[in-house]
Amino acid sequence: MKRAVYGVFNRLRFNQKLFLSYLIVIIIPILVLGIYSYRQSKEMQNIQASQSIERNVEAVSESIKNSLEEYDQMIRSIVLNRTFQRIVANDYLDLINLSRDLKEYLSPYVNMMMMMNNHIHQITFYTQSDVPEYGLSVLKHERVMNQPWYQKVLEGTEYQWFFDESGYVSVAGKFPRFFSDTYTNVVYMRIEDKGLFKNILDLAKGYSVIISDENNRVLYVNSSEAKAGMPAYSTGDILHLKDGLAVINGTKMFVVNKTIPQTQWVIRCFVPMNQVTQNADSILGATLIVIGSCIVFLLIIISIFSKTMIRRIYKLNTLMKRVENGELMPLVQSASKDEIGELTNRFGNMLVRINALIEEAYTNKIIQKELELKALQSQINPHFLYNTLSFINWEALKNEQHITSHVVTALSRFYRTSLNKGDSIIQVRDELDNIKSYLDIIRIMSDGGFEIHYEIDEAVYDYWMINLILQPLVENAVRHGINQREDGGGGVLRVSARLTAGSIIFTVEDNGPGMNEEMVVRLLSVQSSGYGLKNVNERLKLFFGIASRIEIESVIGRGTIMKVTIPQYVKSE
Repeated sequence: MKRAVYGVFNRLRFNQKLFLSYLIVIIIPILVLGIYSYRQSKEMQNIQASQSIERNVEAVSESIKNSLEEYDQMIRSIVLNRTFQRIVANDYLDLINLSRDLKEYLSPYVNMMMMMNNHIHQITFYTQSDVPEYGLSVLKHERVMNQPWYQKVLEGTEYQWFFDESGYVSVAGKFPRFFSDTYTNVVYMRIEDKGLFKNILDLAKGYSVIISDENNRVLYVNSSEAKAGMPAYSTGDILHLKDGLAVINGTKMFVVNKTIPQTQWVIRCFVPMNQVTQNADSILGATLIVIGSCIVFLLIIISIFSKTMIRRIYKLNTLMKRVENGELMPLVQSASKDEIGELTNRFGNMLVRINALIEEAYTNKIIQKELELKALQSQINPHFLYNTLSFINWEALKNEQHITSHVVTALSRFYRTSLNKGDSIIQVRDELDNIKSYLDIIRIMSDGGFEIHYEIDEAVYDYWMINLILQPLVENAVRHGINQREDGGGGVLRVSARLTAGSIIFTVEDNGPGMNEEMVVRLLSVQSSGYGLKNVNERLKLFFGIASRIEIESVIGRGTIMKVTIPQYVKSE
């Protein structure tokens, strides 16, 4: 499949490829930006909805806290009332005064509070004193002493709130104890839950609200109308939900929890996700319209740009076809500074260079033919030279002129390896023998005026190189090094050859006066009157390429080291 798509793309015209590439490059960021904008808008809508729910929950919490504070004030007004404190403590000398306070003060006060707040169902004093019981207003503590809430009130310091299964919420508080008191009296107020949660329906319209106590018992669930369109659920399903998004029976919902510090009750408000994001479709539609408009506009721009660019490429293609047909002299030039203009001008420069190379190749062909003719002529001269030197050698031996015989033998060996039967490829062994013969002749001619030390790794003998590479190095070392010593003697020449990783390194070292940096650069860059180092370097680069090099290290007063590095070359049969 991938290969088929690639093949179809390759068969398209460049104009079509360019248009398609532009289209893909533009559509991808537009789609990414559109999707990102839609997601961000939706996320922002979710955040706003979550904040709105939190504000409503906070309002519900404040309403409940205000109601709790209202009933706390009622309890506080009772327990701090001196008459009520005297009644529960039975601080009377006779029952007549107690009866008067119960009938004329306690009963009217309780009835008044219950009439003013019709959600109060019961107000009862539970006493540990010997005051007689009076209806539901005053009862002995033994009636409730085993109730959990009673024990909690006795142990606590603040007013305590409780919930019973019959749907009532209760609050209880202790009467203050004085130094003479040996017992604790409690006031108990029973309230219908409507009195506490009366404002929730108005504050949380459209939301589902559940209020539970610290034991996860449900105290309140708002009306069924508030749950219209919501999934069916059981209150137990949501009592352990955390803030944020949650899934109830397959429906995503926002959940917000709020704890009331006075009672440790938890308010849980949750709203279906689809109710919060009901405007997401309009956002998506607007996003698609903007994306579509941008794509249409950009398609027009792409068409104009691609045609303008392709027109110049077609012109360059026409010129290339003319060159392909053999016309190498068309004028190719562009005034444009962009990449296509640069490509056109470089193609023109390439044509100029090709024409120059054709001319150069033609000239080199003529020179090659002339050199081949000279090589044929030179094959006669070496035989005459070798025969002559052999005759001189025999005559010197007959006359016992051994030095002359040694010089003639070395000279014959030098020219035999130098000429190498007209072949420029020579074994390393023969190249080293060549410079040994050369140095023997120079040393005899200078009456042994310097020492020669050879350090040759015999492993180099198995490799090949081009001839007459080392002779110019030793010639320079003798002429510009040893012969230039101020004392005229004590010259030492060291010649070494060793193998390294993939290369052969030849070193020629002298203890002459040395050279400055300018002289070193001149040796490698300026053509000398003879066969100098510049020619050696050029021959190495032509044959071995960048794998070969000549290096010169020289210190004034200490001498010069010349190194030649070539690759390990084995001549094929």
